[in-house]
Amino acid sequence: MHVTSSLKQESPHGDEARHPSGNDTLVSKGQEAVKPTPLTVASEWLKPFKTEWTWRAIKDAEDESTARAILLNWIHKTRAEEVIDNLLESLRLEERFCALDWLDELCKPKCYFIHSQKANQHDFLVPIQIKFLKDHNTLTTTTLIDSRCTGSSIHCNYVKKHGLKVNNTASPIPVYNADGTHNKAGEIIVYAKLHLKIGDHSEHINLAITDLGSKEIFLGHDWLIHHNPVINWRTGQITFVCCHCETILAINFEEAIKICTVHKANELATKANEGKDMVPESYCDFKDLFDKENFDELPQCKPWDHAIELVPNAQAMLDSKVYTLNRTKQKELDKFLNENLITGYIKPSKSLMASPFFFVKKKDGKLCPVQDYHKLNKMTIKNRYPLLLISKLMDKLGSAKYFTKIDICWGYNNVRIKKDDEWKAAFRTNHSLFKPMVMFFGLTNSPTMFQWMMNNIFKDLIATGKVTIYLNDILIFSKTLEEHQKIIHRILELLRKHKLFLKAEKCEFEVLETEYLRIIISKGSICMDPIKVAGITEWPVPTKKKELQLFLGFTNFYRHFIKGYSNIKFGLGEPPTILTEKGQFRVEADASEGTIGAVLSQEQDGKWRPVAFLSKALTVTERNYEIYDKELLTIMLALDEWRHYLMGTAIDFEIWTDH
Repeated sequence: MHVTSSLKQESPHGDEARHPSGNDTLVSKGQEAVKPTPLTVASEWLKPFKTEWTWRAIKDAEDESTARAILLNWIHKTRAEEVIDNLLESLRLEERFCALDWLDELCKPKCYFIHSQKANQHDFLVPIQIKFLKDHNTLTTTTLIDSRCTGSSIHCNYVKKHGLKVNNTASPIPVYNADGTHNKAGEIIVYAKLHLKIGDHSEHINLAITDLGSKEIFLGHDWLIHHNPVINWRTGQITFVCCHCETILAINFEEAIKICTVHKANELATKANEGKDMVPESYCDFKDLFDKENFDELPQCKPWDHAIELVPNAQAMLDSKVYTLNRTKQKELDKFLNENLITGYIKPSKSLMASPFFFVKKKDGKLCPVQDYHKLNKMTIKNRYPLLLISKLMDKLGSAKYFTKIDICWGYNNVRIKKDDEWKAAFRTNHSLFKPMVMFFGLTNSPTMFQWMMNNIFKDLIATGKVTIYLNDILIFSKTLEEHQKIIHRILELLRKHKLFLKAEKCEFEVLETEYLRIIISKGSICMDPIKVAGITEWPVPTKKKELQLFLGFTNFYRHFIKGYSNIKFGLGEPPTILTEKGQFRVEADASEGTIGAVLSQEQDGKWRPVAFLSKALTVTERNYEIYDKELLTIMLALDEWRHYLMGTAIDFEIWTDH
């Protein structure tokens, strides 16, 4: 039997992901006065649909059905059965960082690992001594060391037999069988703190308590990664050459520990991809673009340097608190300051403006530094430079077959802050005050300034209609592979020229299907992420203004995919098809008592396929119209909405209505 704790993986709501809406807050609070707190202030820099956004939405939901729908939209589809009232209540009451870790865990799929509760002659068993931390009594036993077991554990019967002291976990840990069902032993709710000794090596360790079959203790993948021991497989001897154990090896009790099986296909796929280069050989000349060391240079001043212009009569003075940091966060702060001082990204400052600095936990468990520019942003003149519209992207794709997605590393840090404006963005730490020389996350105009830089650098390629860019995400699409490769080479040349570097693990080259800005794109087709579709269909009908704002804030991004968008009780329609250069258009108009709607279709390959949808809720006056007047109004609105498609077409378009 193998007990596993789900490893941290980058979720679809990863930190690098940015929502195309460009909004920094969940919903508008109107005239409501809200007293800033460290928690509310911290939310201003976050984008919707990320971990903390989801946690806040669950906490703010006024009824259980809305909170349940929000959570169902967030979690992975294989975890839906875990959404119970106790879970919702725990998320609302749990401490912030614990709740965020819990949500990170829930958005990941179930893992499957080969297991056996029976003893095996090939099991790697090692004699150990364990000592009670309280009374120092010592026991001798054996432990199974197995890399397939990612969570270190101890048998519940062994704990009872020897009267070991147990501690409650922060939250129940689900345990799964091989088929994905819950194990009859139930959830893990307790763990044991022990002193463990193997030969001359000793350490403090936390072990989850569960049923391990014939074994008494498992030391799994987490333990092996932490110590990286040298194992002599002939003699069974373990040597600790790189280990410096002075603290407890703590398992993450917010992660689900599972007893399950890995499908053989996953093993074969993993072996097949071992050592496989993420960058195709045809672009090997550009491997320097994927080297992190090349990125650690201060960018040169350019026309798109980030200016921080304050509103007239703004008081150029800000004060902020210094956040207390634990040992781990203090270590990360020291590392952050040292690295950025060496690269020149930050410099000591004596500015009169000081914004706070703290850390939040990322999806992979790492700490992310945050400069909270909430107050500075309020007094900054907003840059209205436009970002990419999803509807424009849909029009551009046409009949493209090949797609490449490129992700620029540390996007905002590639832009300098305009000379003599750096002091305005200074931030305070428990060491000193520092001013950034490059853009960091949180500045109100960072997205628009970065977009302007990208559009300037790649303007000629964007003009070809084969490249589109949203912030640090570049999408290349074309009909032929030869043309596609030429564009990629030109993109990489420009990236090298402007010293913009890439994340190989987030790039995809020459694929037939890709996910871009939360939309699945392939030849002649675009569609929503199926998980998001499920989230909308499970959402309860809003009954209050705040609930409606929350729902529309989510669905508005996908309005192009929803037929009858204003009438949203069931409202999911067919995904639209990408336009082609040829083909007759048809407008179909319909009206009901309170709403009107229209569909724009195009004839492709002898079939009529939907291209776009339109819907509108009628005003009080419009509801008094006769049905034929309502449908005439629908036709007029549709012709105005789609005039750029319908004017000047080679083939006359049709208008269909039933009155």
